[in-house]
Amino acid sequence: MALDPSIIALIRDEIGDIWPDEQDFVNDDADLPGSPAQLDSLENIYTDVNRGNFSTLGTALIVWRKRLANHRNRSFDISKEGNWLARSQKTRFLQERVKYFEGLTGQTKKGKNMSITSEAQSDDLVST
Repeated sequence: MALDPSIIALIRDEIGDIWPDEQDFVNDDADLPGSPAQLDSLENIYTDVNRGNFSTLGTALIVWRKRLANHRNRSFDISKEGNWLARSQKTRFLQERVKYFEGLTGQTKKGKNMSITSEAQSDDLVST
């Protein structure tokens, strides 16, 4: 089932259009078997409870994280990418977008001294 165009428009407002000459995300599952190959569909991310969880900002965060990861995984090719300055500027841009959406969605690192407890400990079922 395809997403409503208004939801797609909201997500596209946050992530931008598909970048030329790069793999990116298509709008709906019906567009997946396209050429060139796509990473995933916005519909899959938005409707997955463990990923987008029906949140526009959560979906945008996942898209920006994936774009940053793909950018870091590609080796530097001076004939394709340009120079080191252009690559570092793109890296900084992607990192700032991820940081921005992590702040909006509350998915940032809490701190170095965070203590992790199990569900049983938090429900006072286990004494320490």
